[in-house]
Formats: sequence, structure tokens, C-alpha cells
Amino acid sequence: MLSSTFNSTSPEHVTTVECEITDEASVSSAFTSIADYAKSSSTFPSILINAAGYVSVQPLAETSAEEARKNILPNLLGPMFCSQALHKLYTTTSPTAGNDKPPGRILSISSQAAHVALDGHAAYCASKAGLNALTRSMALEWGPLGITANTVSPTVVLTELGKKAWADAEKKEKMESMIPTGRFAVPEEVAGAIDYLISDGASMINGADLRIDGGFTIR
Repeated sequence: MLSSTFNSTSPEHVTTVECEITDEASVSSAFTSIADYAKSSSTFPSILINAAGYVSVQPLAETSAEEARKNILPNLLGPMFCSQALHKLYTTTSPTAGNDKPPGRILSISSQAAHVALDGHAAYCASKAGLNALTRSMALEWGPLGITANTVSPTVVLTELGKKAWADAEKKEKMESMIPTGRFAVPEEVAGAIDYLISDGASMINGADLRIDGGFTIR
């Protein structure tokens, strides 16, 4: 499961494929490699987690077109290209003899910024709100094909990068005071939520967004 694989230094049955998610041709090439690997290993590619992203902070009035593109391309178009590729792979691949096709799952990591305005994050907020809307469209169109699509929207997560970004104790305390639970999320909490949403037990959850924000967005 994802939660047990996370942070593992030697996960089993893991292979990697390099890809530029904002380039449609690169995504197509990567998924061709994935299809070849799946065929050679008698597995069926059915789960996609869109986890790559980008954020920058500046006033909206000073946000250039280039800086907006840096947010929108990986946060919105990247998940769109990868999800389209998974859809194509899922719908054109046949399971091995005697096996049923496993359920399809698309899970995209969004953000609390999809739900509330954050000062200095206009392009990022727009890209994540767009990701949630895109996911709902996937859920509507691809649900009948056996593919569910959902998002999770975390607050600040204490990844290694997150710890560096919030190293200033005063800044961290001020932000945490705005979260009803009084703290930031940890990666395992996000992984655990994803683990559930891609499981068989979540087969009727489609087009939903799970906020892992300690209640930040309920105000």
C-alpha cells in the first residue's frame, strides 16, 4: 500500500520512467514505456496519482504571464495530459487471460488553495481550483468506464521542503494559529488518505475532494 511504501529505501516492484508532464509528447512516450513494462510483467496499469506541482508567491498585480504559466502548466495541464494517457491505456489494454480488469483510479493532489484565496498565491489558487474542476469532469465522463477520479486538498505539509519553507518560527506559529487543529499536516496523513481513495473500498467515491487541512478552510 502507498502508506507503507512511502519513505521506503527499497520498495519492491517499483520501476521509474522519466517524463516532462507539461509536454504531451513526453507523457505519451512515458506511457508507452509503462504499457510495455506492464505487458512484460503481466500487470495492469490502473492507478494514477498526479503529485507533481509548483508554487510561487508574489502579488497578483506583479504576476507575469511567465510566472502564471509556471504554476498552471504543471498544476493543471500536467495532470490533464497524464490522466488522458492513463484513460487511453486503461481503455485499450486487456487484462491477462483469466483476470478481470481492476478498477481505474485517478487521484490528484490539490490544495487548500483551491478553496480559499491565499495572499500572494493567485496563479497557484487558480491552477488548483482548475485541477478540482478538471477532476470532476473526469469523474463524470470516465466513471462509466470504471475509472474514478478524486482529489485531496492538504494544508501546509511538513515535507523536507515544507520544513525549510516554514523554518521561521514566528511565521509558522502564525499560520498554525489559523488551523483549528493547531498544526500542519505530515506526509503520512496525506499518503493515508490517498491510500484509501485508490482502494476498492472507495469505489463509490467519485468526483470528490478530501480536505486534509485541519479545518483551515471551514472558516
